[in-house]
Amino acid sequence: MKTNLIIFWSLVFGLWSLPSCKEVGPDINLHGNQNTVSDTTYIESPVATAETKNVIIEEFTGVRCPNCPQGHVIIANIKATNPGRVIAVSLHPINSLGKPYNGVSTQDFQNAKAQSLFDYLEPIGQEPAAGIDRKKFSGEAYILLDKSLWSGYTIQQLTQATPVNLILDKSYDSTNHELTVFAELHYTQNVTEENKLTILVTESDIITAQLNGAVVDTFYNHKDVMRDFISDTQGDLITQTREAGRVVRKVYKKVLDAAWKPENMRIVAYLHEYQNTKMVYQGKEIDLQ
Repeated sequence: MKTNLIIFWSLVFGLWSLPSCKEVGPDINLHGNQNTVSDTTYIESPVATAETKNVIIEEFTGVRCPNCPQGHVIIANIKATNPGRVIAVSLHPINSLGKPYNGVSTQDFQNAKAQSLFDYLEPIGQEPAAGIDRKKFSGEAYILLDKSLWSGYTIQQLTQATPVNLILDKSYDSTNHELTVFAELHYTQNVTEENKLTILVTESDIITAQLNGAVVDTFYNHKDVMRDFISDTQGDLITQTREAGRVVRKVYKKVLDAAWKPENMRIVAYLHEYQNTKMVYQGKEIDLQ
């Protein structure tokens, strides 16, 4: 399927047009995001079979947070127990818990986009805190949750169905560090809520200081660190109608920071609601290289 998706976009951009009986487009529409280069749609028949749902964990953390390594272990265990089904993003908002250590830290993970998302998801005044599919679970006051709740709610979400299939692919030019992301949505049910698509890149195996309990570990291995958003921080609006059989194809291009290590990076995409709720329908991740 990945190969087919790359072939499709190669045909659209370089060789010839696909038959017009299905396509409505190419409908070039930047929707305010400078990284978007194409937005196309058509109706497929028969409607695709719904795929297995994956879970997105958005964890807010900081290098001066003494309890955050406990959260990192919890997420690592959740992922190991559910291989290929759980996608984690580690976000470092700008606050006293995220300030790097002078003379010790090799990088500053604090990020204005992480802060913006933290505010959007209603912070609970502590770290670590994480959203599980951005769902506000029954009996909980906030979307972001204490680490003691992550495992149970992740298991609960893994049993849910998804109304949208998500296909993700990419190409990467290592010479100029330009990343092209191909995302394809297949609606398997009618969806009434407005949707947005979020795409970002993460990097793992970053060695720098982390407070762990009372000790500063100068060789701490940071995983799944959000480096940047390819989409808007709160996601890009799906402007098309969202009936069963609707397919939406989007292409993004972005030049990445040359200091990042592409061999340790992943592309993460998730489709979610954003008005009445912020719940995630489906998520996918793939290696950048």
